[in-house]
Amino acid sequence: MEDLVDQLTRGNPGSVKAVLASVILALGSYQLILAAIGYRKLPVMKAEPAFLTHRASGDAIAVLFVLVALACLAVFGFEDDYALHAGAGIAAAAVLAVKIGVLRSGVGGRALPYLGITLFTLLALTWLTVTPDFLAGED
Repeated sequence: MEDLVDQLTRGNPGSVKAVLASVILALGSYQLILAAIGYRKLPVMKAEPAFLTHRASGDAIAVLFVLVALACLAVFGFEDDYALHAGAGIAAAAVLAVKIGVLRSGVGGRALPYLGITLFTLLALTWLTVTPDFLAGED
């Protein structure tokens, strides 16, 4: 699997991971704004298009998240120096799975805002524990 990731990223898995993680975090920020619009906390447009866009960008985040997580595991594994990063990533995957389960089941809708905020926080923590150092050339 490591060879496949290395081939797909042209030998730059860290760079590709940093870019994709940054895209995920940017889309996650957009998700927060869309949710605030949808829940009428930020009434700048109708809720329906905000929620439709929220769902579509959430699907994109889920796909990118899985790709980054698989690349992370294949190339970097679980290194002791990155225990917080790995823990936040695993927790984010769990929260994402729960959120998708709640969405698909149709029950527990009141938990969705809390799950979304928790997921964003974990994604931000995952990003903050590795990407800034990588972008600064330290990793």
